[in-house]
Amino acid sequence: MNTKLTLSIDDKIIKQAKEFAKQRNKSLSKLVEDYLAGIISKTSSNDENIPPVTKKLAGILKGKKRLSRW
Repeated sequence: MNTKLTLSIDDKIIKQAKEFAKQRNKSLSKLVEDYLAGIISKTSSNDENIPPVTKKLAGILKGKKRLSRW
C-alpha cells in the first residue's frame, strides 16, 4: 500500500535529486523509498555491533563480500 508523504526539502536539493533519479530511470519517490529501505535494513542488521575499525577493514581480502560473525 502506498501512502502520500509531504516533505520540506531545499529547492536545490530537490532539483539535484530529480536529476539523479532521472539518470537512473527512477522516480524521485522510488529513489527516496529505496534510500529509506536501505537505511532501515542497515540499522536492523547485526553489523551495527561490529567495531568501526573492523567495518573499515571488511572486504580487503579477496572473496569476502560481507561482514560476518565468527
